[in-house]
Amino acid sequence: MSETANLRHWLESGAKAIKGARTKLDSINVFPVPDSDTGTNMYLTLQEGNRAVSRLPSTASHREVVAAFVRGALMGARGNSGVIVSQYLSAFLTGLDERGGLDKVGAQGIAEALDEAADAAYGAVLDPVEGTILSVARAAAKGAADTLPSKPDRSTAIVAAVLAARTALAQTHEDLPSAKAAGVVDAGAAGLVLQLESLAENIAGADALDALDEVDWEIRGGRERIGRDELAHTGHAHGGAYEVMFVVAHDSGAGATLRDQLGKIGDSVAVTGSHGLWQAHVHTDAPHLAVEVAHAHRSYQMLVRNVALSHIGDRASTGVVALTTCPGLAEPLADAGAVVLVVPDPAALKPRALVRAVKDASGRAAVVAAGHPALRAAALKLADKRSKPELTVLRCTHEAQVVAAVAASALITPGQDIAEQMAEAVASTAVGSSTGDALDDDVDRLLSRSTEVVTLVLADGINPGIADAVRLSARTTAPEADINVYLGGHSEPAVLIGVENPPAH
Repeated sequence: MSETANLRHWLESGAKAIKGARTKLDSINVFPVPDSDTGTNMYLTLQEGNRAVSRLPSTASHREVVAAFVRGALMGARGNSGVIVSQYLSAFLTGLDERGGLDKVGAQGIAEALDEAADAAYGAVLDPVEGTILSVARAAAKGAADTLPSKPDRSTAIVAAVLAARTALAQTHEDLPSAKAAGVVDAGAAGLVLQLESLAENIAGADALDALDEVDWEIRGGRERIGRDELAHTGHAHGGAYEVMFVVAHDSGAGATLRDQLGKIGDSVAVTGSHGLWQAHVHTDAPHLAVEVAHAHRSYQMLVRNVALSHIGDRASTGVVALTTCPGLAEPLADAGAVVLVVPDPAALKPRALVRAVKDASGRAAVVAAGHPALRAAALKLADKRSKPELTVLRCTHEAQVVAAVAASALITPGQDIAEQMAEAVASTAVGSSTGDALDDDVDRLLSRSTEVVTLVLADGINPGIADAVRLSARTTAPEADINVYLGGHSEPAVLIGVENPPAH
């Protein structure tokens, strides 16, 4: 047996435990946003960590396995819960490695590593909230530490940690108002308990927890939870309507700076860093501001979704993925239900980020609309490699066609084929660009009497007033056309043009 066999087994069993409970965790997810994705986010985060480990040879050292898992989980972190659990496990695994590794660490080392992990989890969050995964993390550390005066063996310490974690999990129902109202425990906290239980079974034996009482995740007496439709119209107490996540290169002061900047524009802020990278997460009503923060820190790709409208809570639906070079299009595309990947420099697109966006869109099938030839090429390459989710890559390479396709997806009625309707919208959209000097003439060349929509995407620094001439000109040539103007935030060309006509049948 290799020196890392038990470590790998725990990491794999922890992910399997989340996978098995994924649907249940999603269903009890009410904090920080009731968007039914905590189980999915935690599982996909752990899955990425294990995938990175699987690429290592069986002879890899304990430290190499830890480094691979930590980096993989960091890069693959999904949502607030994923960011926190990736930071927690990063600190815990590093602490184990510094104390001789999983097979050699003693009771005191386990208690110390759990404490360091709890500190790291709290440190990842701008405004820590009790009654959550953080409370369970702290309770587990204290549970192990409280056994130390009796000089316990490591099995006793980790079982005590689980007992304390379960007690804290039950208490989340009382301490977290949204959980109490819904009649549940906190989903993120439940997910962390599953990880600790898997660890205890690895260290103390498969039957180590048999004598302990389990915690009910649903408690009678809670009122109906906020549904997705209600969330879409009423908002929610924590966080804005949009989730924005991005990765930036690591430097010593970036974490604190990111937490501060994102805290000013939203909440549910979580920032975790390791192995040369920072992963940032925020819920906000101003996604363009979060994208600006990411861009200022030289992030090469940002993921944006509307938490109420995206398909992440319905894994069986066909999802929509929009790939764009224009930061300013993130919000309107997300408003139409797409998972949006903003890539200002198409050459910098990482396959991992594209895979992540596709998985976030759906577990079954997704339609991809790309606003640049290089982005479409990357999507086609991924479609050739993957069988699940099934990918349909539209024949579009222009930002205005992406806008048209995603808008069409938002108007789908039962029985319609979403990919077919989106492809039809792309085919019906003539495209072009302009320096802006004669924009009305550039648009006029594409107009017809039947034109329904004119889309103008303006580069950074272009005055929106430039569209006034287009509005005047279109009144004569295409009097029924809607003129939609977006501040794209890209560098060039000055104006991207799309003219949508009725589909030819």
